[in-house]
Amino acid sequence: MKSVFLRFLMIVCCFFYGAAALSGQEAPQEEIAPPDFEEEDAFAVPLAPNYQERPAVNVRKVEAQQWDKAAKGLDYSKDVYQPLKKRRSDPDSLRNQRRRGNSGEGSERDLSGSSSAPFKIGQGFATFIQVIAILLLVGLVAYGVYVILKQPRSKKIAADGTEITLENVEHYIHETDLERFLREALAKNDYNQAIRLYYLQIIKDLSLKNAIQWSREKTNRQYLREMRQHPLSTDFQRLTQTFERVWYGNTTLGAQDYAALEPSYKSFLNSI
Repeated sequence: MKSVFLRFLMIVCCFFYGAAALSGQEAPQEEIAPPDFEEEDAFAVPLAPNYQERPAVNVRKVEAQQWDKAAKGLDYSKDVYQPLKKRRSDPDSLRNQRRRGNSGEGSERDLSGSSSAPFKIGQGFATFIQVIAILLLVGLVAYGVYVILKQPRSKKIAADGTEITLENVEHYIHETDLERFLREALAKNDYNQAIRLYYLQIIKDLSLKNAIQWSREKTNRQYLREMRQHPLSTDFQRLTQTFERVWYGNTTLGAQDYAALEPSYKSFLNSI
């Protein structure tokens, strides 16, 4: 009985021990401490082989009386420093830069300046040529205007290239201004020429109204025959006779004679 009881007791103890082992928590593991690490070692820079430590700076004490004497008369209320842009454009600062060894920039400027010199000379010469050409052009235009104004106003070139004058004006009555010739004749007191120009103006207006067929080869008698059926036939015949008598009769009209004849010619022109 004792042996059975002891076996039973051992089984129960093993059972409770196993249950306690399964339900219990795991034993904490030992924490592994990280290796020793110094923060300064991560940013450490190896020293150069010829590195030498600088000697310690000797601090000199300045007495208050010496400082007051040295700073006497100095005004710290104003900014004595120039702006950066002014210092860059200051000639003294440029001289200082050149003295400090900025010879590369200066040589570059010299090279750029020397290379642009021929270009500037060529550009100036081209501008000079343009100015001369413009002046010559203006001079030619002015001379042409002067020549045109100097010519008589009655001067005109016909379609066939002939210059129209008082001698041949009857052949170009449709290509010229007869009134202009009339004004010039009256300005010279040439009243015979004025009557002739009035008659040519009548022929021109009748031709434009298709009352007659104008032609260089026709005579006054042919125009009279064409005007027989026209209401102004009688007046036209009378003015034609007056013109032939004045122009072909070797008579010289005076101012009074012309004043007596002019109204009839003007009236006929207004009635065409």
